[in-house]
Amino acid sequence: MIERFSELKKDLTELATVLNQFKSEAVQLRLLELLFDAAPERDIEGKGKAISAKRHVKRPAKRSAEKSHSESITVGGTKEKPKRAASGQGAPAALTNLLASDFFKTHKTIGDIISHAKNNMARSFKANEFSGKLARLVRSGELTRKKNADGQYEYKKL
Repeated sequence: MIERFSELKKDLTELATVLNQFKSEAVQLRLLELLFDAAPERDIEGKGKAISAKRHVKRPAKRSAEKSHSESITVGGTKEKPKRAASGQGAPAALTNLLASDFFKTHKTIGDIISHAKNNMARSFKANEFSGKLARLVRSGELTRKKNADGQYEYKKL
């Protein structure tokens, strides 16, 4: 190999100048892969050892369900994630806590919920932070809603 060192150095220098003309590193790497994959294996040392470039084999990405560390429950042949309890952060968790208490014994508007959270829970929320969770609670049957005289929805526990 030492006998051919100057020749190899010259070849690599010429190759580097051509590759460096491309600004994208990805293009440069792809050209190198194509070049070394297309080139026949050569006996560099003259001792029967051939050097070839190894292709990087890209593995398929894991599905998000496989990445999940939570246990899955099988229902009717399909896997469902278990419901998580409220963590105590954010408007949905605050609503879950209010639902567990007797706050929704009487009809409450989103404004009532916001002022209760601000005064009694020391948490400031906007109306849009509650609206999604309230809609889910209505759809699941845990709350009912009706419009008041002002056209606002009032929510009450069943």
